[in-house]
Amino acid sequence: MIAAIPQHPTDEMPLTPEVLFTIFLGIPVVLLLAYGLRHVVKHRQPLLLVCLLGGLIACIWEPIVDTMGLCYIKFGAAMHTYTLMDREMPLFIPFVYTWYVGGLAYIAYRLYSAGITKRGMFALYLTDVFVNIFLESPGVLMGAYKYYGPQPLDFWGLPLWWTLMNPLMPMLAGAVIYKLKPHLTGWRILGVVPIIPMADGVVNAGIGWPMWITLNQDGMNRFGTHIAAAVTFSLALYVVWMLSLLVAKPEDQVRDISRGQLLKEAMEGDEPESAASAAAAGTGSTREPALT
Repeated sequence: MIAAIPQHPTDEMPLTPEVLFTIFLGIPVVLLLAYGLRHVVKHRQPLLLVCLLGGLIACIWEPIVDTMGLCYIKFGAAMHTYTLMDREMPLFIPFVYTWYVGGLAYIAYRLYSAGITKRGMFALYLTDVFVNIFLESPGVLMGAYKYYGPQPLDFWGLPLWWTLMNPLMPMLAGAVIYKLKPHLTGWRILGVVPIIPMADGVVNAGIGWPMWITLNQDGMNRFGTHIAAAVTFSLALYVVWMLSLLVAKPEDQVRDISRGQLLKEAMEGDEPESAASAAAAGTGSTREPALT
């Protein structure tokens, strides 16, 4: 069999679904930008804004992963932003990359800084999977875009192998930021910007390659793509485990803090506290973390 990238459909973008989906994905961007500006004004902490910028730049990957993973963002959008590889990208694509890839990378960094166990890493991964399902489902159900070819795990138009891979983009980016942040002082904080699109590319190519190969193989059926999806999911879990070796801590070094309180601290923009500093300040113990 000779590999051949299948031709995408040619449906045109319906206006109402495009507008509704753009608003849906734009709301988190507006909120995060407001918080990011507040961080700069109040605390002189630009990390959230820098992460959002990196997420925005990461959308350059969308035409590539769409071509290889057989996703069709419908042509003729009223809010067209850019065209690459003969793929038209509407405004909701930069929106979703800004907050899902960039914004969640910032949240992951905050979680790692507060302390997270290995079990917590897998809980974070599962949480981001459900966030991905929540954000994508309205788009496919309304018809703003579609997947084509023998997609595995496709129950309502959203092949779930994508949602098992995508969470690793912000998780990996957050881990790299966590490790490099002490070295990215002053203007060097701009070094975070390329981390986000690099993590995007590493995850898509490094985990999605079994799906890319099988989906673009002549005569491939859903049995073959389901086998590839199982390999991709196994690679995703392997990456979560690898990341846990880099950033996870023993339970006694993790802050005892609720998810809500941790998210509130992240949105306030204060420097993240370690478990030791929190215990010394009397603001938290060092038992179970928010995500375990």
